[in-house]
Amino acid sequence: MASKTDPAKPTLAKPRHFDEANVARLGLISIQERIPEGYASWEEEFEFLGKPVKLACYASEKVGGVPHGLDNEVSLALIALYFNAGSPEDGTFTATPYQILKLMGLDTSGYYYNALKESLMRLTTATYVLSEAWRENGRWQSVTFRYIEKLEYTSSREGRLDRSSVLRITLAKEIVRSLKNQYVKPIDIEFMASLRRPLSRALYRLLDAQRFSPENPSPLSRFEVNLMEWAAACKIVHKRPDKVRRTLEPAHQELVERRYLQSVEYVGRGQNQTVVYVFGEEAGSVPDAQAVELLMAEGLSFTSAYSLARRYSLEHIRSRVERFRAILASGYKPKNRLGFLVDVIRDESGKYARALPSPTARRTQARLEEEEARRVEEEAEREWQSLPKEARVRRALQVAQLVLRSRLSVGELEDLARLMEEDVLDPKALVEELKEASARGALDEWLDSFRNNLGR
Repeated sequence: MASKTDPAKPTLAKPRHFDEANVARLGLISIQERIPEGYASWEEEFEFLGKPVKLACYASEKVGGVPHGLDNEVSLALIALYFNAGSPEDGTFTATPYQILKLMGLDTSGYYYNALKESLMRLTTATYVLSEAWRENGRWQSVTFRYIEKLEYTSSREGRLDRSSVLRITLAKEIVRSLKNQYVKPIDIEFMASLRRPLSRALYRLLDAQRFSPENPSPLSRFEVNLMEWAAACKIVHKRPDKVRRTLEPAHQELVERRYLQSVEYVGRGQNQTVVYVFGEEAGSVPDAQAVELLMAEGLSFTSAYSLARRYSLEHIRSRVERFRAILASGYKPKNRLGFLVDVIRDESGKYARALPSPTARRTQARLEEEEARRVEEEAEREWQSLPKEARVRRALQVAQLVLRSRLSVGELEDLARLMEEDVLDPKALVEELKEASARGALDEWLDSFRNNLGR
């Protein structure tokens, strides 16, 4: 089998994973995969951040009505590509349809090129009118805009997007200002792309925006909302309570299966029902790649580094690693180096405010280091073993991207994912191989071997 590596294929640089907080939390794009024919406008009122807001969208039947379904993923991909382009002041950047589809985790077939064009047209033609609903610099504003202010593209003779097409996109100035002012929230694009249903991906984006926002830096463990207000936030067309529940059910099922949600419960009856979401372990904070890399460089396994990076910020981990190095440099020799590192990172008592543990505490300290080293590896192993297969594959791909960086092409990432999905490669074994190769400075050798095996 020949490798998919193609020097002519555009490579996808790693985007910054942030979402614009207003767009995400207001649910400007309907979560529904399909909408009724001719559904070209909506007007909604609901409570947002403790105040009533009015939202409206006016679109065109000729381009498929109001933004919905796939448009959620396209709009988020455009934000990532805007950041990746260096956050241009005027909001204008170039991209390829291939880049957008790959970032969204979609097949690069003719069908999705056509679907992407339709989506871009909806985002360019739909007008949003938001009354006292747009948050900027701590104030409420009324704004009117189109998500894409201007769209230019090259196409085939038939007017279709294809691999040779180039897009020039200008985002709405309101969105650009928010992104420039860091009115954003982190989002796990890889997790979102790994969900099977467009409905699940859209609901994930909306739910995660309620869970973790600029006004709520400590992520919620649960979220409660009136069913009918939630239907308005989701832009569900039919507002009868039983139909709202049926619309949400497939997404709820997948998000529980994938452990983003621990549970979904309805309390009450009729229009007075409340939906109670309890978030699961996959809703942990998005791990910072630099934090994972920093911990792996100190010798921690990927599973342990990933687990710690989900629990602590990059700033916390960086300062604790510096403290750990300072203690070692001052002469302290821990019985278990990695256990000591983990203990320094996790410590909340301030016992490492001084450079060295006191002599009387060193025997106790040695025992704690042994216990901490064993505990963190056991926790990480239990977490790994409990993950569904697709989550293991996703995390192994994160390691490959983190360790190999630009050495690995988009096509080779596809090959890695396919081989793990087909059980030819074991995700855990791949992670350990890459970590060992990185420690030995032998990543190029590993990659040469991988490519040679692909060519067999």
